[in-house]
Amino acid sequence: MVAEISRIVNGDVLQCAERDSSGLFHCYPEGQTMKKYSMAFDNLEDAADYLVKNRRSRIRMEPGQALIVDNIFIDGKAREDL
Repeated sequence: MVAEISRIVNGDVLQCAERDSSGLFHCYPEGQTMKKYSMAFDNLEDAADYLVKNRRSRIRMEPGQALIVDNIFIDGKAREDL
């Protein structure tokens, strides 16, 4: 079970994935930024699976804020290492 998806830079956790107002986590295919193209997940496990399978995909951190594609860590492990 995945407990956290975060953005880590130089060992510091800068942001964490959070649910939006509807209770979902949103991931976006490479090159997309609009919500209508997002993949919505009700748990971090499914969001993490999507991020690992789609290496240049993005996840919304702090809903309504940043879309992160680089420095994504899943339970403290770099996405690229999973």
